[in-house]
Amino acid sequence: MGIEGESWSVEKRFRVTEVFLGVLWCCASAYLSFYFTDCLMSRWLLNYTPQATLVRLLTINALNAYITSWVLYLSGGSEDPRLLLPAWISIATTLTFLYHLTHPRLAILKETSLSISVFSIASFISLVSLLLQLHLTRENDPPVPLFTIARECWEYLKIGVYKIGMAGRREL
Repeated sequence: MGIEGESWSVEKRFRVTEVFLGVLWCCASAYLSFYFTDCLMSRWLLNYTPQATLVRLLTINALNAYITSWVLYLSGGSEDPRLLLPAWISIATTLTFLYHLTHPRLAILKETSLSISVFSIASFISLVSLLLQLHLTRENDPPVPLFTIARECWEYLKIGVYKIGMAGRREL
């Protein structure tokens, strides 16, 4: 119920839920980013001076911020809050992969890590499937720049393949 006793529309509930989940995944990305850089910093402190480690830490954080801003732009999340959720899920997934790639594996944690990985992959596939279903059933979604660029590249690729095929036939 709203302030005046009105119930929220379905679209308003979807938007609030999507923005809330986007913020939740943003917080998860911040958490993963911290542990990813912490893991790298621990290794760097063993091999480099504190000044060199600080330069590497600032560089990795600047790179992280730059790539995050591009992911938000390409997904359309910087233009429309309804597209923040898929963008932040992509960012969190990438950071999770990078963390597991750089995190040292201990023999004791191997079984736990494997079970968590399997659960995470299943959760991710389920989440992506549900998001895809949600976004395909809606009308009037804003255009996503990444999809627009991909469609244009696909068209150019088809034209190029057609021209190469035509040039090959002329030689015969």
